[in-house]
Amino acid sequence: MTVEADFKFYKKNGFLIKKDLISKNNLKIINKEIQNLRVKKFNDKNFFEHKIINKKKYLIRLKDPHLKSKIFYNLSRNKKIIDIVSKLLGGTVRFHHSKLNFKLPQKNGGVVDWHQDWSFYPHTNDDLLAVGIYLEDCFEDNGPLKVLPGSQKGKLFDHHYNGNFVGKINAKINSKKVVSLTGTAGTVTFHHVRTAHASGFNLTDNSRPLMLFGFAAVDAWPLTYDVRSSEDPNKNLNNYNKLIVRGKKTLVPRIEKVPIKIPLPRKSDSIYTLQNKK
Repeated sequence: MTVEADFKFYKKNGFLIKKDLISKNNLKIINKEIQNLRVKKFNDKNFFEHKIINKKKYLIRLKDPHLKSKIFYNLSRNKKIIDIVSKLLGGTVRFHHSKLNFKLPQKNGGVVDWHQDWSFYPHTNDDLLAVGIYLEDCFEDNGPLKVLPGSQKGKLFDHHYNGNFVGKINAKINSKKVVSLTGTAGTVTFHHVRTAHASGFNLTDNSRPLMLFGFAAVDAWPLTYDVRSSEDPNKNLNNYNKLIVRGKKTLVPRIEKVPIKIPLPRKSDSIYTLQNKK
């Protein structure tokens, strides 16, 4: 697909898949660094989020990987990725957040319920997206990302239950329209901040790793304290502006008519914990 064709597809469907965007050599370096951290920092709560199953500890997330290793930082600024992000966001790019998720084998890993990232961090406009990087082959049995095409143009689904923000959609999703974002190692996915998405069980024996980076247009300004952002502009504006990858800093937000509901009250900043709340 051409650049323009990619752009039109994304605008219509709310997602994009680009295969072999990350080289095999780069993947080897990245996966080696992950293994090193798993050995050296396994029990460090500042690095990893864990899940206890039958008194055994498993890794389910590396927190803020771009802050933990120069290798991951460089990946977050990969030119091929940023070129695409810049096109999809209208020309400017501000780094927003990063995480490396591990989906545990079989039913130990569970599912990530349907949600829209927009529900977690509303801004003055919705030119935000998430980039997913498959560090290993990810097919249907691995529990890939699933999206509902076109949902970025529709309503904001309710993510509250009994008055609390629970980080998941309380409505039935039309499964006939769902698309699985599968691909070999090195495949990169892009999905709009309002695109409804989820992931199912990992039916294999490996802990499927998925690197995720969030980006925003520079003139998209957070409306609440942003727990997923690397920096809070209210605390340190200079550091917030250092997150600009492309474009110039501004104090003039672009305000658009988009559906918004503040994600409060919330009992956790972890989607895993939130989605388990009743």
